[in-house]
Formats: sequence, C-alpha cells, structure tokens
Amino acid sequence: MLENINREEIVLWNELRKGNVIALGRVYDIYIDDLFSYGMQFSEDRNYVMDCIHDLFLDLYKYQSRLSETNNVKYYLLKSLKRKINRKHKEKATYFNNDVPFKYVLRSHVPSPEEELIAIEKAAQKSQSLHKATEFLTKRQQKGLSLRFNEKRSYEEIAEIMNTSVETSRTIIYRAIKSLRKNIVLPLLFLVKVLF
Repeated sequence: MLENINREEIVLWNELRKGNVIALGRVYDIYIDDLFSYGMQFSEDRNYVMDCIHDLFLDLYKYQSRLSETNNVKYYLLKSLKRKINRKHKEKATYFNNDVPFKYVLRSHVPSPEEELIAIEKAAQKSQSLHKATEFLTKRQQKGLSLRFNEKRSYEEIAEIMNTSVETSRTIIYRAIKSLRKNIVLPLLFLVKVLF
C-alpha cells in the first residue's frame, strides 16, 4: 500500500515538473500539514512558516522545468523548506545585524519627488492590475487577497475579519492564487510581482 502511495506521489511530482497546476495543488494538499509541522521546528512564527511554504510552492511552479527527479517527494520538499526558512532567517539577521542603528538606516535615504511619484504610479498600476486580474474570483477570495496583500494582514487577522478559521483563510487565499494562475494569461512573474 505504501509503495502505491509513493508511486502516486512520484507521478504527481513528474506531472508538476511538466507544468500541471492540478498536480501542484495535489502535492500542496498532501504535504501542507507535514511541511507546516516541520517548519515550526525552525521558527515559532506561524505566519513566517506559512509564507516560506507558499514561497516554496511559488518556486516549484516558477522553476518547474528545472526541478530534478526524486524518489522521495516528501524529503525533497522538507529539505527545500528548511533551506528557505534558514535563508530567510539569515537575510533578516544580515539586515538588522550591523553597527548602524536601525533608525538611521531607515532615514539615511530620502526619496526624491520623482522617486515618490514613480512609487505612487507603480502602486496604482499594481493595484489596477490586481483588481482587473481578480474580477472573476469570488467576493470571498477577493476580500482574502485584498486583506493579505493590500492590507498586509496576518492569516489570524484575516480569519477574524472573515469569521473563519485560520486554516480556512489560508485555503481561501491559496485557492484564489491558484485560480489566478490557471485563468490569467499574464506571465506568472508579472503576477508574482503584482501579488507579492
């Protein structure tokens, strides 16, 4: 029985490598609990762990043609998640661990009026693109995406606002992103820039 499950997962993995979004979703569904439990061993921040998992699955989709074959999908994913969590921890540590006070780092660069105008125009363009891309989503999915990416809310806050569980709020956002990938003609890299 275990051998059949392993074979099914390898078939899913190979489909994922060919660009099959449904296979990506199935791999996510199969391993999300294991990945979350494993990730929590390296960080106590639930949101951070979930962000790393979502980053991992975005990478799997973006770099699907470069993924290597594996006989153990679970091990591959756990190892990749650990690397991603550790890399992001190092980035955080590098950013904050220097001799210059944090307040000074934030204030050392004052944007010019042109830079501010460009930033405002980019933000408006992203917002417009995101709105147009999400028109076909359900109202619930639109609200979830807006809370997560426009208002930068945590999954716990989203769950409270939408009167759902944290897991349901994650599922709503995951399915919305999955739906965007499936139904939008825009290149994935553009979508990722708009959403993240």
